[in-house]
Amino acid sequence: MSGGFTDDEINCANDPPANTAWNPQREYEEYGIGNLNSGPQCVAFMGRIVNYFDQNKSSKGQNAAKGCVKMIVRDDTGAISVKLWYAHKPYDIYLGLLVTIWTPHISYGERGSVSVTGAPLFTSIFPERDRSCNILLHEDSDQGVLCKRPLGLRQGSQALSGLMTLKNFVEGGADVSDGKMLVCVKSMGPKRTVTTKRGTLATVAHVRVFDDTAETTISLWGFTSNSVSHWKASQTILLITNAGHKPNGNSLEVCLSSETWIDVDPELTDAAWLRNYAAKLTRRECACPAFPDGVFDFETARDAQLRALYTLADLDEFARAAPQGDIEKYMGFLSMVIMRVNLTSLMKRAMLFGGSCCGLPLYSNNPNEHCKQCAKEVCMNINPRIITQLSDETGSTTSGKVTLSPQAWEQVLGVSAPELSILSVSDLEIIEQRLLFQRLTMLFGWASEDSETGFGRICIWEVAF
Repeated sequence: MSGGFTDDEINCANDPPANTAWNPQREYEEYGIGNLNSGPQCVAFMGRIVNYFDQNKSSKGQNAAKGCVKMIVRDDTGAISVKLWYAHKPYDIYLGLLVTIWTPHISYGERGSVSVTGAPLFTSIFPERDRSCNILLHEDSDQGVLCKRPLGLRQGSQALSGLMTLKNFVEGGADVSDGKMLVCVKSMGPKRTVTTKRGTLATVAHVRVFDDTAETTISLWGFTSNSVSHWKASQTILLITNAGHKPNGNSLEVCLSSETWIDVDPELTDAAWLRNYAAKLTRRECACPAFPDGVFDFETARDAQLRALYTLADLDEFARAAPQGDIEKYMGFLSMVIMRVNLTSLMKRAMLFGGSCCGLPLYSNNPNEHCKQCAKEVCMNINPRIITQLSDETGSTTSGKVTLSPQAWEQVLGVSAPELSILSVSDLEIIEQRLLFQRLTMLFGWASEDSETGFGRICIWEVAF
């Protein structure tokens, strides 16, 4: 105790705790951002973060802020610049996060700086010290439907002005004012600490993005790189407005400037089309796809009174004649001979099992493996290239184009996936010799790739010798 005060009281006075429980003493009126006016007024607004970066500030004062996050928040009506000060550590925010902000004052632009294009209004809040302001991060309550319509898009319309393809951006569209491009995340690299030209350390994450015309890299520096962990390869769509750029060999690398906006998964017809396009590419490029569930009714086909026996020539004819965009499914039986088996060579290359994570292929001799990018555990599938070629009297399949269910693999190999991972080379050689030139009767399903649930491959559900 010092001067009649306990150590806890002294520490609390020198370093006041954050306002975790906020009880406002005033009434705050809710506004759309486009309806806000400059001046002292207690207002509340909701929007999504489309740009932000951290500004560290070194101060020896006990009650001084340690830094601030400068961000742009927008809803369906407008955008505003917000300075979010913090006393302990930065808030866990990311691009696309839905937030609600309460503030007692709105102004036109920050003093001593130029207003951000498209976001002329400005407010500054310090929730940890000022009880008249607060911010709420909607991480658990966000349903993904609010504030998703891009600015400039009229109600009921899907035509967005200034929208260009990625190829047009690379070939000169980067210099267009208020240019926009719609891209899909292809893969995310890990966050790395690098030394900048100024000799300082900085964190950077590189993200590969693409559309139906080209692909390029987006560089996210500093605090903004935390957004990458919330994106999914071949699913997350980004609408980038006023993108920054820098030369990278024969192409352009996209980067964020203070004028750049990134809308995550915007409410656009083009965004839905690009997501479906990415899903089709993923199915084509995935080396070890999972067996599709819920697409075929194999039990009905197996127990039917009339059971159709197809040849590969029949399937080829049906696939070519299937109307594009229509749902075409076939189920029946195939009788084929195993012409090539590739067990031991894949085992020596550590490729018995395969999968994908962060948009990158992943191989291992274990059914479970950790992603090298995000460290998540990935459940792997048996590599379809184990059986390199199947043939009947009319044709043959190519490597990796036939997908077997887990029970079909167990019927063919005689062991389950966990048991396969612990077999020795001599055991695998015995299995190879047993399978070579064996005739199999297989219950299969096929769906056109252009249909909603299409897979575009022969899917084997059950096997009998």
